[in-house]
Amino acid sequence: MIIFGTRHKLKTIDRGEFYCPHCRTKRPYERKEARPYFALYFIPVFPIGHGSEVIECMTCGTLFAPDALNAAPPQTPPDLAALINGVGRQLAGGTPVEFVVRALTGRGLDYDMARAIVERELGATRRTCPACNLTYASGVETCTECGRALESPR
Repeated sequence: MIIFGTRHKLKTIDRGEFYCPHCRTKRPYERKEARPYFALYFIPVFPIGHGSEVIECMTCGTLFAPDALNAAPPQTPPDLAALINGVGRQLAGGTPVEFVVRALTGRGLDYDMARAIVERELGATRRTCPACNLTYASGVETCTECGRALESPR
């Protein structure tokens, strides 16, 4: 009885570091060419057909398509504490009050709590845009949305 079939042989083409989707961190990789071979008794004898490229994570051993090298690590959202601590800078930099509140509630903070944090940073005076009715800190002169001059502080 003769046993024959095909097997793939891997040949390393390139090495480097990439974001491994399986490990979810930066890992070393090898870019390899997987080429089919005619096999006799499970031994590759000669190549048949064209090879295809694969990316192998050298840590977990998972094989990926070549476009895995283009995968970017997921962006970690800013933590809530850093966001709360930056409220004063955002308001002084010209970010409208409504946008700051939206950013805080978008990170899971209760609306009333977000408004209280912003009110504490703003103090008693604020300015309003006559065109789009956005509210700003008293030190801001022009609306960042429409570019118009803000009303006097009140």
